[in-house]
Amino acid sequence: MLKSTATYFITLLLLLLTFTQCTTSRQRMLKQQYKEIYVHQFKLTYLKKLLQAGFNNSEEVNSLIAFDNSGFTEPVLTMDDYRLIEHLVQADQQQMRADSVATIGRVAEGAEGKHVFSHILRKLEGKWLDSLAIERYKLSDFRHTPLN
Repeated sequence: MLKSTATYFITLLLLLLTFTQCTTSRQRMLKQQYKEIYVHQFKLTYLKKLLQAGFNNSEEVNSLIAFDNSGFTEPVLTMDDYRLIEHLVQADQQQMRADSVATIGRVAEGAEGKHVFSHILRKLEGKWLDSLAIERYKLSDFRHTPLN
């Protein structure tokens, strides 16, 4: 009798540990997915805004961005995130203008002017944008979304 009770409790304990472990690893996986969604959305929003600013909010760029369905359809970023991205883009736009003016008379005629794609590529290749997006994620409510 004592032996069967002990076996029952050990079996119950093992089952409980197994299900707890499955739930924990699933939650960890969902948290990682939420983080990846947030960082991707942050960088994508920055890219779109930087393209618009780089090409002076042209109708062509705006129509391409409107046509593109990249990104997450549910709200992920906060209003503070959008404001931060706007400030970053404004600073980038000023930098692109300054770089454009600095090239006048210093490079071949065909190379004068704004180098929007080069600027964007440098920004996206750097680690600073990923780091910033991760820091913003840590502050966001999206991080605390209930895990199902």
